[in-house]
Amino acid sequence: MNPSSPRIVVVVADGLRADVAAQAMGYLGALIEGGQATSARLRCSLPSLSRPLYASLLTGQAPVAHGIVSNQQVQACGDCLFDDARAAGQRCAVVAYHWFFELLSGEPFQPLLHRLAAVPGRGIEQASWYFEDHYPDSHTLADAEALRLACAPDLLFVHPMGPDDAGHRRGGESDGYRLSARLLDMALARTVPVWHAAGYDVLLTSDHGMGADRMHGGTDDAERLVPFVWMPAPGPLQARRLQWALPVQTAGLRAFLSLHRASHGA
Repeated sequence: MNPSSPRIVVVVADGLRADVAAQAMGYLGALIEGGQATSARLRCSLPSLSRPLYASLLTGQAPVAHGIVSNQQVQACGDCLFDDARAAGQRCAVVAYHWFFELLSGEPFQPLLHRLAAVPGRGIEQASWYFEDHYPDSHTLADAEALRLACAPDLLFVHPMGPDDAGHRRGGESDGYRLSARLLDMALARTVPVWHAAGYDVLLTSDHGMGADRMHGGTDDAERLVPFVWMPAPGPLQARRLQWALPVQTAGLRAFLSLHRASHGA
């Protein structure tokens, strides 16, 4: 860990709609209501598909700009937020779906070879890549905490898949989809206080929403509007950081992390 660097956990909850997050995630709501977090609804770029939007979150560009416009494109994304962190001397760790490994490494994912593969060219010193869509969010967050304890990264990137998997199985208006948001919220209630106690700021956002027809990719608000919840660690800087302007689009994550990196001591 770089002692001169602010520490942050980024949680990208795949397929989490903004309205469902606001209605079903009571722990996050409690932080907002209690003045310990701020929130916004962001609009994702088009097409509202996973791999293109993963690349947008990483690069800060829309899919038509970075060129990854379908889920079938297995290639590396361009310069991204991990490159920024590496250039600043930050250490990074990742727990994410294997498509993120492919975007960051440019290699097709092989489960027996790459399950715990680092990506040193991007400054990712330790990682855990899962490859089943139904991998439980509780396990993803536990994996993330294990990596934090193992290597104390400055940037810990965590990508739970539960809402997306539930939405594809049952639809974005279903009880099962709403339950997935509740379960993720319960898991966050166990882990966010631990991260805060260790001095990490935490933010949660998503790549896209979910339609009632069990799919996304289009232009409806249900498929495009996602949450952004900013939870700076309690302490002398919390009140000031709660005043920061939040992004308006999901592609603004990279710029927000640059602001965070530049804000040490402010």
